[in-house]
Amino acid sequence: MNFTCGCLLDKAAKEPHFKKTKYFEDLSASFALNTKNEQLSAHYSWLVQMHRQIPGVSNPYVEATFEDPVDKEHPINVPAIQLKSTGAAFEHPRYYVISPALSSIDCGLYKMRLTAYADASKQRVLAEHDNMLLSRVNTSTCTKTEFMERMNAAARHAEKQWQSSDST
Repeated sequence: MNFTCGCLLDKAAKEPHFKKTKYFEDLSASFALNTKNEQLSAHYSWLVQMHRQIPGVSNPYVEATFEDPVDKEHPINVPAIQLKSTGAAFEHPRYYVISPALSSIDCGLYKMRLTAYADASKQRVLAEHDNMLLSRVNTSTCTKTEFMERMNAAARHAEKQWQSSDST
């Protein structure tokens, strides 16, 4: 079952996969939807880890650049937050980025880029990590009620699939 709400996805739009580049690796990426109001809103959410230390830099400045769904000529730049573990230390440094609320988002693929700089002056780029994110929701045409109905239907479908695979 391909979940969508408020749009028809182009058959060429394939779900992107998490990537591992020379220094970074995707751990999680999504559009987080706010269903507080009947009109949905969304924001980017991206978690990466630096699986290999960048030579000569112990604490790089890391920033994400997200494609603005409304104004593709002016991307959204957001500093990454380096996460601190509350229990056992992370094996590798982890960075989390959450964008400001997006005024609108349509179904389709959106570009994301993580850039590590030597420092906050952003004069020297050390590494870049690119990926895409697929939106399956059009916040202009999909309402909270429709979204919740479709999510419940998707959950019921998944549960039936799991039950039928358990019985075989």
